[in-house]
Amino acid sequence: MKPIQFKLAVIAIASVWALSSCQEHIEEGARFTFVGKTIATYLESDEGSNFSSFVDILTRGECLGLMKAYGQYTCFAPTNAAVESFLKEQSEIYWNSVESGDTIDTGVYSAELSELSKAKCIEIARNHILPKMYLGVDLIGNQIPDANMNDRNLTLEFDTIDNKPVALINSTAPVLYEEEVENGVVHAISGVLNPSTLGVAAQIKEYDYFSIFYEALEKTGYAQQMVGRDDPNYTEGDKIVKSIRSTQDANYPANRYFGYTAFIEPNALLKEKFGIEKFSQLESKCKEWYKDGTPAWKYNEEKNDWEPIKVDHNCTDYTNPSNPVNQFVAYHLLDRKIPYESLVCYNIKASGNGGEFDSEKDFPNSSDRVEYYVTMNNRILKVTMPRSDRKFPQGKILLNYASDGQGQNIGVVAPNDFKKLDARHETFNQEALNGSLNVLEDVLVYDEDIMSAHVLYCIMRFDVSALLSELTNSNIRWKYGSMLNSDGAVFIPHTYCKNVKVYTDDTRLFYLAPHHVWHNYQGDEMMALGFFDFAYRLPPVPAGTYEIRMGYSASQWRHMVQVYLDDQVTGLPIDLRIDGTNPKIGWVKADELKSPEDEAANEKDMKNRGYLRGPTSFYDNESNTAWTSATCLRAVIATKFLTAGTHWLRFKNVLDTDDGQSQFMHDYFEIVPTNYLRDENISVEDRRK
Repeated sequence: MKPIQFKLAVIAIASVWALSSCQEHIEEGARFTFVGKTIATYLESDEGSNFSSFVDILTRGECLGLMKAYGQYTCFAPTNAAVESFLKEQSEIYWNSVESGDTIDTGVYSAELSELSKAKCIEIARNHILPKMYLGVDLIGNQIPDANMNDRNLTLEFDTIDNKPVALINSTAPVLYEEEVENGVVHAISGVLNPSTLGVAAQIKEYDYFSIFYEALEKTGYAQQMVGRDDPNYTEGDKIVKSIRSTQDANYPANRYFGYTAFIEPNALLKEKFGIEKFSQLESKCKEWYKDGTPAWKYNEEKNDWEPIKVDHNCTDYTNPSNPVNQFVAYHLLDRKIPYESLVCYNIKASGNGGEFDSEKDFPNSSDRVEYYVTMNNRILKVTMPRSDRKFPQGKILLNYASDGQGQNIGVVAPNDFKKLDARHETFNQEALNGSLNVLEDVLVYDEDIMSAHVLYCIMRFDVSALLSELTNSNIRWKYGSMLNSDGAVFIPHTYCKNVKVYTDDTRLFYLAPHHVWHNYQGDEMMALGFFDFAYRLPPVPAGTYEIRMGYSASQWRHMVQVYLDDQVTGLPIDLRIDGTNPKIGWVKADELKSPEDEAANEKDMKNRGYLRGPTSFYDNESNTAWTSATCLRAVIATKFLTAGTHWLRFKNVLDTDDGQSQFMHDYFEIVPTNYLRDENISVEDRRK
């Protein structure tokens, strides 16, 4: 028996596959005689006799045979005392709710193990098994690639109990020890894992300290929108296509999930800040925050696009986007599932496919971690971990932060910290079936003036995969490469992502998982092959003149593409086959630039040719910053006035010699206000980030 040592982590990425049950027809070649114990025989042994109740659940849940089979599994095994306590608690919740007239169906109707249904045994058994082996020392960073066999995320926190460090699975199940066996590892836990089966809105409703926000969520109709998880119309999960190398295949996504995130102000915060104690008071305040006649957006389902409207204080229909309460609530909601631990690319680890990716080796320690999300009222929400700003604790996550100090700088509370604020919070669970709950430290209101003049007055860098919520919801983004295919690639079907338009059947678009030897921002990349013609919907920046750029890694294997903005040609085709040393680009080695004046002259020379060096804010191949790399480049696509609303960036194959193997690699886009570029108060260092 080994004492377990965990680092703070989150098991936050679901496996590519999900078994319909634990029962399997095991091939003869997969059967063999173990020299030592399997997970099953360990749990059944004298040494593991404290798990007889769990063995009974595994048996009736048709998973015990799997725990005897060849493979490498992780099994979180609750003790007999944990199972007994769980059954008693869950049955009491059910019967007390029946008596109150507001039934909560826990699926447990008796404290007797023998009366537990087969269906519930299957659910419990699958909640405790991962389809890959992870020792305690492996569970580091903010994610591992596998969810449990119910395809649910399990959180891992590190806390102190009785002055001893303890790992908590799903915040409620302390890990006692681990035992490595022939076909995996057993982690003994003193609680039963019981992930929520509630949707985001229903989970918010569970906590009375969110009651004002929930009432607004209900009245505006967003509670009814944020339901369900599986897309029943997606039927391509078993298909394959030729991968980025013709000798290999890539899978289609195994599923297409819906996901949501809610940023929530607790009742106590609303009362403390604005004296709000009931919904009617929140409604009055919303009319102050969202002025009558303020421009807003309404989604048109038929057009698959946003159309302009105005806030109307006379609109009493809360479900209408013209209503100020609707605007308030919608700015708190995302169409993707983002737990607190994954709001930005921090402490993200991925392995497999020949490379170990670690975000903390991919970024300088002082590099701010930033993500831009589009909310349900078509506004940008900026999420930042300001590593370079010592005014805030390292690791603090802020909404609408601005480095000049004039942003909103609204803190997001870490889930474990929120639980400790009040005894009533002890049962708080940030993870719902189809989304995540993130608690705020201040009130979030969209302010166009603050956003334009401060929060978005910067180099807005959008990782391309972050534009596609489906990649996050379906557990593709930041996936371990080995979980996708041998290339670390997954094919993106033509109608899979709402922010992608595909114009030719020959377009082959792939997501490539993070890899430590690539020269990429956030480790991953998008890749297109074939005679492609497709477009991305850009985030809805405020109206203004912007310089639009594309970040990529040059290589002889790359492509030549023509770019269009809103179907208008933006300039000459971009040749991704040539690196910065080519005279067409004019990059010069950093050690040959002897002075700041030389550096500035070279950057100006490159800009005149339509290129920039890579940023200083991430590393090339975990070594030097991208600024020093001849292959890490940014091409200026266009400088143009962008109206508020939807804009599309389109890419066409213009390489006559393409045999279908040339790679259009694209990593990130940048949208930069031209006023920012001309601002003499912006330092050279900030411009290079």
